[in-house]
Amino acid sequence: MNPVQTGSVSRLTTRLALAALVLTASTALWAKGGSGGGGGSVDVPKVVESRVTGYVTAISHSAGTLTVGASYYGSGQLKVTSATKFSFLSGSGGFAEVKLGDWVEARYIFSTKEATKISVTPASP
Repeated sequence: MNPVQTGSVSRLTTRLALAALVLTASTALWAKGGSGGGGGSVDVPKVVESRVTGYVTAISHSAGTLTVGASYYGSGQLKVTSATKFSFLSGSGGFAEVKLGDWVEARYIFSTKEATKISVTPASP
């Protein structure tokens, strides 16, 4: 090979290596779907779960929302769904038993703000 061809091959190799690196990095951001029956796998975005801790500052049973006030993790309005699991320090209960001023530790899906689990410590009487 002459020097001109060697330079072309070197640039091509560098470009291919860079393209492979970009492809590898971008596919690492996606999780593979299930591998059950027919059709192969599907790329789906990863679900990012976040947490918020603080006092309940607003409740809307009709809208199905719960607002957690200021804390070191942030604050925000969470959507309560039928899939939301509740645990109470004093026993069992659900969304109807949550009161203003209760201390909660909540897990939620960041992209949708849907609460997955809410642990409740009732406010002192």
